[in-house]
Amino acid sequence: MQITPIYSDTNRPMKIFVLASGRGTNFESIYSRQAEFKQSAEKNFGSIEHVFSNNPNAVVLKKAQTLNIKTSWISSENFFTALGKHPSDEDGRTLYDSAVISLIEKFFEPDLIVLAGYRRKLSRLFTERFTNKIINLYPGDTTKNYLIKGKSACVQAIENGEKTIRCTTYLENNPEIRFGTVLAQSADISLEGFDIGDEALMEEKIRQEGEWKLFPFLIHDLIANGRIAIDKKNNIYIDSIKAGKNGFLLSP
Repeated sequence: MQITPIYSDTNRPMKIFVLASGRGTNFESIYSRQAEFKQSAEKNFGSIEHVFSNNPNAVVLKKAQTLNIKTSWISSENFFTALGKHPSDEDGRTLYDSAVISLIEKFFEPDLIVLAGYRRKLSRLFTERFTNKIINLYPGDTTKNYLIKGKSACVQAIENGEKTIRCTTYLENNPEIRFGTVLAQSADISLEGFDIGDEALMEEKIRQEGEWKLFPFLIHDLIANGRIAIDKKNNIYIDSIKAGKNGFLLSP
């Protein structure tokens, strides 16, 4: 069966378009790793070319501008208000995503689209336009069958007797499914000593030990180096070897 790399041109930096809605902490971690590669004169890494937000007041836009990265925004709140539709309306979602796609393609053709805290569900129009080119992160193990929306992953892990937790990066390749195909997971992060009332402390630990290590590694060290591929059945391959349901597991 034919397998196709998510990115294959390793003769130049991989062009990244970031979508974000908030503070941009994952954006910062990705950019920091990018800066390390640049200093080493390495060419196989991801280069953030543009940052887009659905929130014109998002802090991430200011952070990107400070780094001389181009930015843009389309207020999703104003967009749906003008349409007279609820933000979860599917027709409205498609119209909004159509506008975002037009904006993206006005600037360049991205090799990878990174959802770095983007608080908008993507439509099928979006995922099909950039098939197997959109990655996202979840601060929990998406292979667990107890996960529900509306409750943090770390609290659910504690409630289900877990002693550790992993972050997960995955492809946004099916809008009908909450989590797409798993690409990689962080090393185990200990939850020992925490209880469900320590949600904020656990989430901060997960960001530091999981998200800010996993996301940059996936983008710069794996994808930008052509090390991850996918077949027509959405099986993931790492260095041409078929991976299991957890994808690439990052070492501690």
